[in-house]
Amino acid sequence: MTKVERILAAINFAKVDRVPKGEFNLDDNFVAKLLGLKNHVRFEDRVEACERCGLDAVAFGLGNEPGNQTGLWHELKRWREETDFFIFALIDGPFQGTAKLFSSFTNYLLAIAQGDPIIPELVQQVAATNLELGLNALALGAHGLIIADDIAYNGGTFVSPAALRLNFFPSIREQVKELQHEEVPVFFHADGDLRKVLNDIINSGINGLHSLDFQSLEEISEVRKATEDRVCLMGGYDLGWFEEEKRIERAYNLLEVTAKGGGYIFGSSAGILGSGQTPQNVLEVYRYVKNY
Repeated sequence: MTKVERILAAINFAKVDRVPKGEFNLDDNFVAKLLGLKNHVRFEDRVEACERCGLDAVAFGLGNEPGNQTGLWHELKRWREETDFFIFALIDGPFQGTAKLFSSFTNYLLAIAQGDPIIPELVQQVAATNLELGLNALALGAHGLIIADDIAYNGGTFVSPAALRLNFFPSIREQVKELQHEEVPVFFHADGDLRKVLNDIINSGINGLHSLDFQSLEEISEVRKATEDRVCLMGGYDLGWFEEEKRIERAYNLLEVTAKGGGYIFGSSAGILGSGQTPQNVLEVYRYVKNY
């Protein structure tokens, strides 16, 4: 199977020749350590690092300013034209995107809690911007999109589920619907404990859920059962596990929970491998996953 075929098969719960793997990004510091580079990291080095890790998918964050994307557009286009990776484009979700319009996150949360009428207006503006970015990314060759919306932390959602359902989930559903008219997969990314709004996320129409940033495998198993045959999962391997002696056991236990029956893409819960990870440990884990 090609990388693109492997990712699409996982998304569609079809048979794969091996568990597909994907990260948003390999930080240049990580690439330099992996390849033993002393000079500036080039495009070719980033591609080689992804190949060594056996990745099938990569992603490009596009921010939320359609008029200021020249460098990112060029990079995305080059990866599509010169490599065979499945390419996701990352765009802000309504919660995360609207937060950027406030002077502080605290002021933003207060505005939501107080029912400030400006919130629905701003959400609508952000959604329109995100949709434009997503369509532009698809026109340049992205195979799929990830709506990144960090609505939660380890203790639950930043605002009440009721506030999310009132102000933000309708926008997510509309965004997913419009983007899927292009016949591409749309994933949702969020860190933290999403269990209280998991059904809302599933019912938004998404094809996949990224991060799986939960406190235990039991919680990830709970999410797997809720999304079984409906939503592809991606991520779940904590960055800290790469540095543990039991890193292979960690990978095995995660795969036993997530990969049986398909619908899973292996990767870190953060989506970014950086200077905190030992390259040889990362390669060891990824080689194990390849042979799982």
